[in-house]
Amino acid sequence: MSYLVLARKWRPQRFEDIVGQDHITRILRNAIAAGRIAHAYLFTGVRGVGKTTAARILAKALNCENGPIADPCNQCTNCTEIVAGSAIDVYEIDGASNRGIDEVRQIIENVRYQPGKSRFKIYIIDEVHQVTKDAFNALLKTLEEPPPFVKFILATTEPHRLPETILSRCQRFDFRRIAVREIIQRLREIAEKEGLCITDKALLLLAREAEGSMRDAQSLLEQILSYAVPAAREEGGRVQIDERLLQDILGIAERRILYDLSEAVIQGNAKMCVDLVADVIVQGRDITRLSRDLVEHFRNLLVVRLTQDQKQETRDNEPLSSAFSRLLDLPDQEIEDLRGQVAELLVDTLMDYFRFMAEGDEEVARSPYPRFALETTLVRLATLPKTMPVAEVLERLEMLEGKLAGEANSKSRPYNKEGLGIAGQTREEAPLEPSVWDNKTEVWKKFVAFVMQEKKFLGSHLEKVRPLGLPPGQLMIGVEDRHHFSYLQDPENLSSLKDFARRFFATEVDVALSLMASRKQDSKDETTNPSRSSKNEESDTVREALRIFGGSIKTIKRENG
Repeated sequence: MSYLVLARKWRPQRFEDIVGQDHITRILRNAIAAGRIAHAYLFTGVRGVGKTTAARILAKALNCENGPIADPCNQCTNCTEIVAGSAIDVYEIDGASNRGIDEVRQIIENVRYQPGKSRFKIYIIDEVHQVTKDAFNALLKTLEEPPPFVKFILATTEPHRLPETILSRCQRFDFRRIAVREIIQRLREIAEKEGLCITDKALLLLAREAEGSMRDAQSLLEQILSYAVPAAREEGGRVQIDERLLQDILGIAERRILYDLSEAVIQGNAKMCVDLVADVIVQGRDITRLSRDLVEHFRNLLVVRLTQDQKQETRDNEPLSSAFSRLLDLPDQEIEDLRGQVAELLVDTLMDYFRFMAEGDEEVARSPYPRFALETTLVRLATLPKTMPVAEVLERLEMLEGKLAGEANSKSRPYNKEGLGIAGQTREEAPLEPSVWDNKTEVWKKFVAFVMQEKKFLGSHLEKVRPLGLPPGQLMIGVEDRHHFSYLQDPENLSSLKDFARRFFATEVDVALSLMASRKQDSKDETTNPSRSSKNEESDTVREALRIFGGSIKTIKRENG
């Protein structure tokens, strides 16, 4: 007996054996059981998802000696002849080689005659989109009103190329791409029956390479089987196919490289990105395929980040696969790896990664030097400034505005010779006793934490100052840095500080700010050299703006007068 490839050897023989198309097989089974059999069906979908297989099973179900029946027996003469391709009443026609009007006229002539031995005369036309327009026009009347004993089953990968007049005369069924999990399960069953020892990670790699096509997955598995069986005979035992060996056999890039590259991008390590691409080149992997995989990988990272709370919203005993099945066709372990990478990233940052990677992939596909284009894209991603949330930008703008307002007030109302502060306190305060200071420190830390919960930036300024006096009595704050002093003395910020103090200490609190003695020399410089003081304050403001927005100074223009 001649050798049968795996795709033919393990082709499903019943509707329930078709993988990943339950929405179609259920309708067909119910239609046969209810006797609601259409005269023409159109099966559409990508390659290798079961269109022709479903057509043959439907032909068996209609012509089975026990039927029409939803589950053909696969034992009677009609069933076995259809499986062998020798049934005289089931015609499998290739649309590419029978596309002309003469071939269609022959079909029209033959449909007038009764079936030779079966219940129905069935025409299965594969790749029907290859049929010419004139041939379609000739077939219209027969397809719309065929004899009651004739059934048409059309199959195509490009339904958009069919005339609307043909589409309207058929019941259309769209076959989906088969999920990775379902392909893995089917490949594992075939491998066990064929005596092939293969790891789950290797099966995952095979399923991903198939891109939703079961036939492609089985073809790759057969290639692996051809490698393993002779090697096992030579070595006197079974050969285990793991992920690394599979990569060498098929010449595909290691999946781990995607996580290494994305980790290097997240850490901002451009050199590591270039080194990893060099490793892929040395291994002889396909750069354009790696680029496409990276686009998908960054998309997966974005989806996981968007749904990172999904696991908490679901029941504890519910697997991750059910929470992510509609969004990510990945195993649970890989989803966990993705979650670990995006735990600290913002959605806006991941959107930037995906957008620039997608644009870079187009350059890689067009470039005569795909390696250089990919390296440039990854370096660009690694050097992108991290996206800042809009709320944080607004808060920083408010902080800068408060600083500018404070400096304007300080220029219009300079300190007197004694250096009095807001509440008339001098800049120098007597040091507190150590025991009292320790107690005040603990209370102050709790107060700062209380403020941080509601107004983070006000709390961040309070972390840089120290308490000189706490209620009961006056809340006296010592400030050494002019930047913090200007921010805290801003009327709005001071009002917020008083409100927090009243709520925390449960009493009305008078707040006083004091510029500490360490700034005395600066005060002296201001008195002796006002222009220098103004220049320093201006420089402080500019530096703060550059720090907030990540900018740099190109040129400086000064106005005269």
